[in-house]
Amino acid sequence: MTLERGTRLGPYQIESPLGAGGMGEVYKATDTRLERTVAIKVLPAHVASDPERKQRFEREAKVISGLNHPHICTLYEFDNHEGTDFLVMEYLEGETLADRLQKGALPLDQALRYAIEIADALDKAHRQGVTHRDLKPANIMLTKAGAKLLDFGLAKLKPTGPQSEVSTKLADSLTEQGTILGTFQYMAPEQLEGKDADNRTDIWAFGCVVYEMVTGRKAFEGKSQASLISAIMKDDPRSMASLQPMSPPMLDQVIRICLAKDPDERWQSAGDTGRQLKLATDGSVTQVAVAVPTTVAARPAGWRSPLPLAGGALLLGSLITGLAVWTLTRPSPPRLARFTLTTPAAAPLANSPTAADIAVSGDGSRVVYVAQVAGDRQLYVRAVDQLEAFRLRGAEQGIGPFISPDGNWVGYFDPGDGSLKKVSIHGGPPVTLSAIQGILGGSWGQDDTIIYSEAAVGGLFQMSAAGGDPESLTTLDEGEVTHLWPEILPGGEAVLFTVMRGSGSANLEIALLRLDTGERTLLVPGGSNPRYSPTGHIIYGVDGTLRAVPFDLDQLTVTGDPLPVVEGVRTKGSGAATFGVAADGSLVYVSGVGGTAGRTTLVWVDRQGQEEPLAAEPRAYNYPRISPDGTKVALDVRDQGEDIWIWDTLRATLTRLTFDPTMDRHPAWTPDGQRVVFQSGRGAAPNLFWKAADGTGTVERLTESLNSHNSPAFSPDGSQLVFNEVSTSTGFDIHVLSMDGERSSEPLLATDALERNAVLSADGQWMAYQSDASGQFEIYVRPFPNVDDGRWQISSGGGTQPVWGPDGRELFYRTTPRPREPFSTVGGGGVAVVAVQTDPTFTPGNPTVLFVGPYRGGRAGRTYDISPDGQRFLMIKEGAQADDSAAPAQIVLVENWFQELERLVPTP
Repeated sequence: MTLERGTRLGPYQIESPLGAGGMGEVYKATDTRLERTVAIKVLPAHVASDPERKQRFEREAKVISGLNHPHICTLYEFDNHEGTDFLVMEYLEGETLADRLQKGALPLDQALRYAIEIADALDKAHRQGVTHRDLKPANIMLTKAGAKLLDFGLAKLKPTGPQSEVSTKLADSLTEQGTILGTFQYMAPEQLEGKDADNRTDIWAFGCVVYEMVTGRKAFEGKSQASLISAIMKDDPRSMASLQPMSPPMLDQVIRICLAKDPDERWQSAGDTGRQLKLATDGSVTQVAVAVPTTVAARPAGWRSPLPLAGGALLLGSLITGLAVWTLTRPSPPRLARFTLTTPAAAPLANSPTAADIAVSGDGSRVVYVAQVAGDRQLYVRAVDQLEAFRLRGAEQGIGPFISPDGNWVGYFDPGDGSLKKVSIHGGPPVTLSAIQGILGGSWGQDDTIIYSEAAVGGLFQMSAAGGDPESLTTLDEGEVTHLWPEILPGGEAVLFTVMRGSGSANLEIALLRLDTGERTLLVPGGSNPRYSPTGHIIYGVDGTLRAVPFDLDQLTVTGDPLPVVEGVRTKGSGAATFGVAADGSLVYVSGVGGTAGRTTLVWVDRQGQEEPLAAEPRAYNYPRISPDGTKVALDVRDQGEDIWIWDTLRATLTRLTFDPTMDRHPAWTPDGQRVVFQSGRGAAPNLFWKAADGTGTVERLTESLNSHNSPAFSPDGSQLVFNEVSTSTGFDIHVLSMDGERSSEPLLATDALERNAVLSADGQWMAYQSDASGQFEIYVRPFPNVDDGRWQISSGGGTQPVWGPDGRELFYRTTPRPREPFSTVGGGGVAVVAVQTDPTFTPGNPTVLFVGPYRGGRAGRTYDISPDGQRFLMIKEGAQADDSAAPAQIVLVENWFQELERLVPTP
């Protein structure tokens, strides 16, 4: 059954064939839901009728699904489409080891690196009760990220638990009497004899594979099947040194033990084998002396080696001499490599004002970053061995990502409903863990504990990664503004974090919290966003530079002076340096100071779509609001902290209005233009405050709640203020605050849908807002304040961010970008208008799109405004830079960075 290009298997579209074998055909395909490339393994129709083969195919799916490891091919799904069974797997760029070996032996350093990676993958499988039973070069893929173990079609499951009987029967059915499944060249003697295979059988095959990688020759050969079997059963392979003189002596010893005829004489675990290989690459004399199996079966009582003591001494001397020769010519350590990871043009790297934008998995294989897509922030995943990133469906608006130790989950904050969530790194429905007001860093411990910084409260909290009630870990001392950027240290006994005492790096310091006693210790003044490196360093950010300081993990103390290690790392006003350190030695960071997603320009756009830029220099602008007289613009600017600024259109000057180390956002003018109201994080939760527009006086609180308040808008007479409250039960609701007397507030519209961005008409009789009650955001109008007296839908095909025309006869809104459409197409990123009548009844007309373009959108808050005459729109244009020489922000990956780190900052 050969599938043609374009064939659909459920949501998967076939692109091209990749290969075929007895157990199925493999195709390159596209997952149309997640927009990523996958590999599809299809069970052919003539095999599907064979119950045993189909059972084996299903077993492969079950086996692989339980193995999550950087050097094992990831299984995404097992499904059936119209009678066709298929596996959906990770698509790997590279070549099989079998193909590579056709060119001859691998360079020694590569062979050793791949060998260690394969041993680690086998160890993972064996620990989960899986014996591969068909390890061979054709089932190993070589990718940019290293070796990947494939094809568990002949795997044997260790009988465990209540299903042990079923598992045993499945395993037994794979080898009938007189039938040998697998490839003879890599079969252990016990397999050829029809005996039970176990993990040591894989170790034999592993020895054959490593022998072939290093020498370019198969360990056992024969002119016929019979002679090949005879060689496996009776002969020993030639020494590796005789075929590859550069190989270290200890390597020959390690592989000879792998190829012992008796399974009891081999290494007893893949973990032991991998550790011995690492010792072989290190090459110390002491390690050569102990390069003997330490976990073989017990010897009979009184057993003694037949080798005389003198002979043993001669052998040790020979090994030392051989090692001395080899150490002069042994391979260089892995080479340091720097390169950039490209991001899709439609999903460039975002520049979140306070949260971290990037995270790297512990094995360095995947990078999660925050992208700017059609005005919204979304989480994307980029595997370093893949050419393209894919969006984490369901994690829209996600910020502040952090990754679980096993690399399977991404934790993040969803500002849309105000919650801490997790989602599979491969995509899928997110899981809500807790309702919070904001996150300033999170860390996932080996014991499945998550520690995070609660932006609204200012302290650190911990909770189970399965969900539950958070537990407070720290409270603020006098003079402290917030605690942020936690990093759980290996062992889980302590956590690093940042203490903020005010704006600027001078008011930041790195501290340590002992989780058993609650004792806090100051480690480094003037630093932020600490990360621990297995080299024994703390890496942290200071004003665009990464520094490293030696750190004793046992004593939990700094043991040296900090020194700079990387320049040009993007750092936020909150102190968040955008970088990550992986345990495999990789460093990932964002270079530059802004880039296309961070810096924007302000432009006037008329009804025909003609632009006229303002003279304001490019900055990280958000939520512009034009003053009632049209002479000033209040802006939420997020590159030097998060504060409210005022642009004077007559004098062409930008002046800072608020100064707060947490955040000030979502400005709005009072009807008389004398004050600006805004959201601020100055209290227990982000609430509404206001301040005189000329900068005089102090900031005054307007609302007080443990729930977040944002997106304020006044009634024309200034007597009432409508705004959003984020509820833990109903999400975004619309509340109204009376500005008279005690300034009490009450809910105005609170349903299970998300209601946002309420604005009142010029006569104060009508309220426009957006709601997702229909399944997508649309614009609605209700009478005000009697909102239950009617409802009219205004938009068609999606809409957000309504704003009334000055005379109340027009209503404008942002069109919703359609999937896969750029800003430049109709319906994407535009502004639409609807004519309305209010007499004798409310009657809306048909929507008309005025213009589209690369203008910032969004769902929470309004990212544009209309001039007092109703003829021009103040838009935020994406993709601007301060000047042509400004370096764009990009993701930089440094492989084997630990070598450079240890050279720059030696540890005691």
